[in-house]
Amino acid sequence: MSPRPLTLRQIAERADSLDEFGRHFRDWLHELRHFSSRDKVVAAVTDEPGRLVKKFAQGAVADAWLAAYAEYIAHRIRRPVPPWALKRSRVSTEPWFATDERNAVLRAIALRDSPASFKNRNLFTPVVDLSLGLRAGRPTKTMNEKRLINAARQRRFRTRRADELTRLRAIVSSIRPA
Repeated sequence: MSPRPLTLRQIAERADSLDEFGRHFRDWLHELRHFSSRDKVVAAVTDEPGRLVKKFAQGAVADAWLAAYAEYIAHRIRRPVPPWALKRSRVSTEPWFATDERNAVLRAIALRDSPASFKNRNLFTPVVDLSLGLRAGRPTKTMNEKRLINAARQRRFRTRRADELTRLRAIVSSIRPA
């Protein structure tokens, strides 16, 4: 098992409480920052996470939170929203605030500043943590991917050189008098 979850599904599989959910979600956000292509980000939100409503108290909020993030990310990277994120079962039945509920000013800010994908699920947060490192061009490669690519390039080079040497030897042997 990877030390950090790479998909929303993995978060749901690993979380057995709201605290664990929060830790795994923060770890996932940290990993998400290292994704350099839209395809990797899409893969992180495409698979439907297991339902948390039956696993722990406030699981319905966690379910709604995952769906809200999936929709929010899809809009940010201009990709279709995963169908699972649009299900009515992924909406919190009670309003939930990511701020101190006793502070009326913070609640008002959360009501005002929450993105639509969160408001539609009865979730209110003044800030959405989403630092994507996407940029134009080729996605970054890991060192292992680079090694594999370079090894394949070397094999192709050696094969071409061996073929060229075989052809040259055939030419030389056809020119030499017997």
